[in-house]
Amino acid sequence: MAKGAEVIRLEAGVVSDRIDVADFGAVDVRFQRCPAGWQASFELRDPMTSDVAVVHRIVASSYREARACVPQAVAFLLGRPVDAPVQIL
Repeated sequence: MAKGAEVIRLEAGVVSDRIDVADFGAVDVRFQRCPAGWQASFELRDPMTSDVAVVHRIVASSYREARACVPQAVAFLLGRPVDAPVQIL
């Protein structure tokens, strides 16, 4: 596998992926089907305090939309302004 190649795993119906978020770094995200569509869940930890973490879940109508929402959700949780609409790539 080439250096920097993206690895996406499918385990028991859950898609495990790593998404790079600008000005933050990589976030491990789990995607799975739910009654409302697709759910993306991830955890953010304070690097200074291992006891503090935020677990967040996003529900969207499609996998693409759930994946596209993760960077803005991370920015929002970090207290950064989110002024642009979500762009589904």
